[in-house]
Amino acid sequence: MTYKSLMKLAQVSALVAAIGSVPTLAGAATVRGFEGTSQLDNCLLGQCYRPPDTMGAVGTTQFLETTNGSITVYNKATGAVQSRVDMPSFWTAAGMPGGAGGDQRVLFDHYTNRWIMIGFGGVGSTVNIAVSDTANAGGTWKSTQIVGALGTTLDYPTLGMDDKGVYIGTQNFGDRVTNGRSSLFSIPKADLFGGAPTVANMTRFNHANTVGGAGAYGNVLQAAVNWDGNPGNTTSVMSASIIDYNLKFHQINGVNAAGATKTAATNIVVSLYDDPAPARQPDGTRLVDTLDDRISGNVYQHNGKLYSVHTVTPLGTDYTAVRWTVVDAATGALIGEGDIGSEGFDYYQGSIAVNELGQVVIGYNRSGGADKGLAGRIGFLARSFGLDTMGELYQIGDEVTLRMSDVDDYRCGAHNVIDAGCRQRWGDYSAVTFDPLDHSKFYAIGEYAADWADVVPGINRAVWHTYIAEIGFVPEPESLALFGVAFAALFATSRRRRQAAVAA
Repeated sequence: MTYKSLMKLAQVSALVAAIGSVPTLAGAATVRGFEGTSQLDNCLLGQCYRPPDTMGAVGTTQFLETTNGSITVYNKATGAVQSRVDMPSFWTAAGMPGGAGGDQRVLFDHYTNRWIMIGFGGVGSTVNIAVSDTANAGGTWKSTQIVGALGTTLDYPTLGMDDKGVYIGTQNFGDRVTNGRSSLFSIPKADLFGGAPTVANMTRFNHANTVGGAGAYGNVLQAAVNWDGNPGNTTSVMSASIIDYNLKFHQINGVNAAGATKTAATNIVVSLYDDPAPARQPDGTRLVDTLDDRISGNVYQHNGKLYSVHTVTPLGTDYTAVRWTVVDAATGALIGEGDIGSEGFDYYQGSIAVNELGQVVIGYNRSGGADKGLAGRIGFLARSFGLDTMGELYQIGDEVTLRMSDVDDYRCGAHNVIDAGCRQRWGDYSAVTFDPLDHSKFYAIGEYAADWADVVPGINRAVWHTYIAEIGFVPEPESLALFGVAFAALFATSRRRRQAAVAA
């Protein structure tokens, strides 16, 4: 063994001794999975929409999936469908007779063992909020509503929460003088979960379509999902910029009552990237819309850090990648970042979850060109990670294919016609959550392209389908886990190219 090797080994040994009580990490493996809702399922309910806006969360005994058209409850242990109702019927039963228009999101609250769901109201200027009465997603729900200015669309609602508040972000269209370019709604938790839901003490923050408004605070605001507790009544908010290729950060204070306040926004300078390009497919087209660089999944807060993913095209490359970032939850300082991506493939629609054991799962879609064969089909995949002593991610095990598409292409029109001017919308998001009863089990839900069918009479094309996978962390000997943490902490590098340095 060389002198340099001995020195490295000594450094690792010292680091292992220093970290001592780090939780045992593990190699992750897909335990099992089951089919979710398909476009054809929703068509049978009279809700034949696309894209699905795939979303779901795991509870104590169930997995709850929302798509544009339906709400489905599964037995999380078997995958058996317990109920599937059309979207308007669900919201009407919850107390919103005006119906619903899609873009639904859902979380299972680890603090109260109840569900919360949001989505478009019957008109674009409203956002519905429903809270379950118990842990049974198939039981009764109660609801309330956010009402914006008439003629405004509160688009792409996002959902974050902790033990003190619920936070909903919107991207606004229409009357931006009244509503701003983007908005963040802070609602005291007790107002929604303490009885009949109300938004009476809600605080609304509008960000005008200016450099100092949405330009400073960003677009598609994602407040943190925080299961660590919020003793300071402060939540952190992340977003992608709308004026440059960076991320934005700010905080909301006093979230447990009316009159919450916000801090100034912080610009987070990340490695340079371009707008995501359409994804390639084995048939030679690049017609799958990867959306843009917005943070499309939940932002997770753990141990004073924020974890998020979004889709980028790394500067100087010809592919889209899923970029993860770690940010200080108090200051917005960038701690680390990394890309999931490689030449010849496109990676998009990522989502992340982080638990207190230092275990992380990122789910995403991937597709590639004709040279990739079956691997070039749109696939729903995942990678598992551990956290080093700085809170940065290091990968554990190999990339796991959860579900590969049944067909080679997914486009707007008939599968035997290539319309180069028509990009097929994909997504708009996926989700990863962890089991409230066993935090080492993660549930990921994503989309794939199922077989061709005449969804529209006379037009035979691929239909969307969803898939749900449980990903568990397999225990390893503690000594090996500690060495893994030590080596990762010693040798891991972060891509922290600064724009200022590049400019210089």
